[in-house]
Amino acid sequence: MSMGNVFPPFKVDIAGMFCTPAALQDARTQYQNGQISLHALQAVEDAEIRNLVERLESGGMKVVSDGGFRSRDFLEGWDGICCKPELQSSSAAAGLQLNGRISLSHHPVWQDFAFLSEVTADDVLPKQHIPSPGKLLMRIFGEVEAERLKQVYPDVNVLLDDLAVAYKKILMGLYEAGCRYVQFDGVKSMLSDEAVRLNNRVLRERPEGLFIAFHAATDMLIRLHGADAYFLSYDSGICDRSRLLWFLHEKEAMFGLVVSYYPEEDELDELQAKIEEVLNYIPLKRFTLCLPDADSLLHSSETDEEEQWKTIALAKEMAMRLFSI
Repeated sequence: MSMGNVFPPFKVDIAGMFCTPAALQDARTQYQNGQISLHALQAVEDAEIRNLVERLESGGMKVVSDGGFRSRDFLEGWDGICCKPELQSSSAAAGLQLNGRISLSHHPVWQDFAFLSEVTADDVLPKQHIPSPGKLLMRIFGEVEAERLKQVYPDVNVLLDDLAVAYKKILMGLYEAGCRYVQFDGVKSMLSDEAVRLNNRVLRERPEGLFIAFHAATDMLIRLHGADAYFLSYDSGICDRSRLLWFLHEKEAMFGLVVSYYPEEDELDELQAKIEEVLNYIPLKRFTLCLPDADSLLHSSETDEEEQWKTIALAKEMAMRLFSI
């Protein structure tokens, strides 16, 4: 794919997942009930991703994603760890088992990105979302039995090393597949010193030329070093904290404000006022407006989908106000 000058940052970006279409929800239920094969489920995923990309492109978006429409768990394919193959709208599945030290030789996300790239126009950039290293670490801490974890990893630093190496391979595989834009998702992750250290190491060791955005809470973002963009949710109530804005100003990074999930048209003035507060610290050229994240909706409805696209239109209207586009 020839991307030309299409490269982040974008005036309007994608922060997270889209509402799961009804056809895909039905296919997942049928698969769980043994009514269709995994191949048939993946065919529905492909079709819905293609439809999403086409709709985003027709709306003038210069960056697209797969919407989080893949049903697999992110840990699928990792050596030394396995998870129950439960189909959920979020990336987390309950119940991890640690069978040995963690390593990685192949990951399905490489094929996922290859498909996304294949269905994306040449003047649009495909973006890959993956859980942040720290989020995955905290999931392991939370789901693997403590005694079993100590048996395999008596020294937590060895676990951090193994995860860092695995993420390095994932990012390199994405880069070799043509990916130039990755977002680490860590909004629902617990904060720990180990998670911060792991996140910073992976950021430091990523392939040169790979743009990485990080979507997380303020307490995590202010401790990160090396991300190209930092995305914070508008609804957090702390997106204009001076400590975060000072940090971003000093680091000369992009700041992404993630729009509320269901803003109404009469909220645009309030949103613009919030953005103008941010722009007291960050130049407009280093600001991006992010589309909402539907990760909180486990079972989205047709109404949710309608509201989602309405919100996208409002985000674009706000971008026109800010950037005069």
